[in-house]
Amino acid sequence: MSRRSKVIIVILAVILMIVVAGVFFAGRLPSQAVLVLHIRSTLEDQKPSGIFGELGMPGVLVQHQLLDALEAAKTDRRIRGLVLNIESVGAGWARTQELRRKLLEFRDSGKPSVCFLNMDAASNQAYYLATGCEQVWTVPTAPLAILGMMTESLFFRGTLDKLGIYPDLYHIAEYKTAQNQFVEKKYTPAHREMSESLVRSIYEQYLQEVAQSRGMTAAEFRALVEQGPHLSGAALEKKLVDRTAYWDEVKQYFKEKVGTWEPVELKQYVKQLPDDGQYTVAVVHATGLIVVGDSDYDPFMGWVMGSNSVARDLRTACDDAEVRAVVFRVDSGGGSAVGSEIIRREVAQCREKGKPVVVSMSDVAGSGGYWISMSADKIVAEPTTLTASIGVVYGKMNISGLFRLLGLSTDFVALSENATLLYEQQNFTPQQRQIIERLMRDIYDNFLAGVAQGRKMDVAAVDRIAKGRVWTGAQAKELGLVDELGGYDRAFALARELAHLPADARLRVVRYPQPKTLFQVLLEGPGVLELLTARADVASRMRRFLQVTEGVQAQMPLSIRIR
Repeated sequence: MSRRSKVIIVILAVILMIVVAGVFFAGRLPSQAVLVLHIRSTLEDQKPSGIFGELGMPGVLVQHQLLDALEAAKTDRRIRGLVLNIESVGAGWARTQELRRKLLEFRDSGKPSVCFLNMDAASNQAYYLATGCEQVWTVPTAPLAILGMMTESLFFRGTLDKLGIYPDLYHIAEYKTAQNQFVEKKYTPAHREMSESLVRSIYEQYLQEVAQSRGMTAAEFRALVEQGPHLSGAALEKKLVDRTAYWDEVKQYFKEKVGTWEPVELKQYVKQLPDDGQYTVAVVHATGLIVVGDSDYDPFMGWVMGSNSVARDLRTACDDAEVRAVVFRVDSGGGSAVGSEIIRREVAQCREKGKPVVVSMSDVAGSGGYWISMSADKIVAEPTTLTASIGVVYGKMNISGLFRLLGLSTDFVALSENATLLYEQQNFTPQQRQIIERLMRDIYDNFLAGVAQGRKMDVAAVDRIAKGRVWTGAQAKELGLVDELGGYDRAFALARELAHLPADARLRVVRYPQPKTLFQVLLEGPGVLELLTARADVASRMRRFLQVTEGVQAQMPLSIRIR
């Protein structure tokens, strides 16, 4: 070997040692650290998949990682304290409630925790999350915008009228409001009643839980909320916050409190968490609009839950001899009734194979989201989860007026009257409407029967609380539509119990769909031209945006916003 070759080998060896050492030491935690969690982007239930998910949202926050980090940090001797830096809360009330409960558990460990409201004006939801910490701090010039609570819904009917589009849509029953966004301009009496019931249920929970964490009565806190917003000085005086300060003062506080400021962030900390265990439990994620086919993630439209993909994940998990139980994590406002039934049957098949299935409902698990849940052994929901919505909707958009407006025209030849059933240039004929109503009634009756069987209730009793009505998890528990209240923790506890696993044994959790590297996504995914062509399909994207797909729909309203 020449001298030059030896020199090259030595240089390469040194470089390799430096790289390995860098990776090793970068992964190690300080012996005394402060866990810093930044809540500043959308909080997802699962990591976005596909090319657009990998490239467009590489730093997305994932709910279970935050929960796992807080659970481990409670007893981790290296973690001396916690800072929650809130810039925005991109999650629904249920996920916020689940995360807040973990913050309270960390608080009970005796380690100091500070929430820093690093935002222009902290909303109800941001403040609710912040009160899970021992102390709530805010910037001196930032008001506390706790303003009571309201719900709002978006209606498209006025826009459709201007465009010459007629929504020929039908539903079962009076509280099934998914079509209202297209056929109405305001709340119907049933829609208003349901919306008021939902916001009151969440508001009462908000008042009780925040009051308890701030050491006041619910009545005292209600009075303060009704006086809001509060300037920072007034918020401090009324004990809504503990301190007005800046970020450098947060650092100084921990230096004085625990003797250190060695920040460790979520991405670094979760890499340290063990992934082994004596028993294996699978978590199967079911997120987004339900369609027949494969799952997808679009950065503009969000998650699409494909019946084939989720059914395959359930089947794989249940056929795995090492998996002792399945936690089925559902976050969906529904979609295709056929797609929902394909997934539901796979849940039932899993149970028949002897694998218990426990549903853990996230922000939303209604309509088709409830359909895919109803055959599980147990259903767990957060008190603020939006669920049930047991009903169906079907119809089409007659776009003939839009075509006339644009100067377009079509013509057709039909060999039978019902050949035009899905034709989007005319309304349903009286005969076609009768067919649709029979089809919808059959789907609804099957929905009722499935709920009755899964919940061990009488069909008539289910019908009384169904009718398309959305309930909070707390209300659903009272009605028997949900077994227990809680999040992942309670679902795992029930899975242990049903699988006869020791209560103190550490679990190994495997998640489906299983994560892939960017290289795998690029290798297995469609070609670039095919991908761009698919994303350029305007009609397809608009259907997803409006959540309109062919076939009878078990679907909640497009938007129920509670703030």
